[in-house]
Amino acid sequence: MLLSSLLPPDDRGPRWLQTQLQQILTESGVALAPPRVAGDPGCYWGTEAETKTTLYFLLAGDPEPKALLFRPTMIANCGSGLYTAQHNALLLIRRTLKQMGILST
Repeated sequence: MLLSSLLPPDDRGPRWLQTQLQQILTESGVALAPPRVAGDPGCYWGTEAETKTTLYFLLAGDPEPKALLFRPTMIANCGSGLYTAQHNALLLIRRTLKQMGILST
């Protein structure tokens, strides 16, 4: 937890959400696609102004990446350690993954 407190506030939220997505997928036995090139992340944030709140991830065997959309305030509140925001983000991730057919329960 010490590392997250040393990160700039605008990096903590995206990093926390990305870690939670990876953990949920791993616990559910869903594999991210292996990197195409060394150093490629399994999931990544959009870089353009309209996609910077979108977390993309590519599942093993899937040709197209999936996307999770977050509100900027949720990202910031997750980075600040606000429990209710983190709890709501986890619910949003799980619900969206279920709607995509990635998680069964």
